[in-house]
Amino acid sequence: MKKIITLALFLAVVAGLSGAALSFVFQMTDPVIQEAKIASEKENLVKIYTSGEEFKAVETNLTDYPAIQGVYEASSGGTVKGYVYKCSVVGYGGASTPIQYLIALDQDGTYKGYEVLDKSGETNGFGSKIGDADFKNGIVGKNIGDSIDTISGATISSSAVVSGIEQATAHYEENLK
Repeated sequence: MKKIITLALFLAVVAGLSGAALSFVFQMTDPVIQEAKIASEKENLVKIYTSGEEFKAVETNLTDYPAIQGVYEASSGGTVKGYVYKCSVVGYGGASTPIQYLIALDQDGTYKGYEVLDKSGETNGFGSKIGDADFKNGIVGKNIGDSIDTISGATISSSAVVSGIEQATAHYEENLK
């Protein structure tokens, strides 16, 4: 009986020390990981806003908007120019490889930009067309409320992207406009 208690106590001490070590490592590496994540995001944000805008993450409640992963404010000289939404939607490729993209809205309600970050799960020649210039040109320059056409032959993928854009638009109108 004494041996069981000794082993249990030893196991508890080892588990406690392991947890403390893991916590210490997390505290040391998390700021570096977060900085790298922000740098990576900024690299993608600059694809839409190219004229030297500054970006900052907007803290907002996204529970009603499952497609939205993040919201960024684009400003220049202290003036807000617009907002960029990072969206992730399930296309034809399924939930294991979602479509990730950025959609930008100017202050006047115009879609400023659209940039696909990941479409690897979509079928080449069909669903992958969501990253093509034709689809992008059907979005950029339109205003909130304008119809965005889906792609024939890639209806599931393009409809998912349009649904995410609609969520971003709804969030913008309800929270940031």
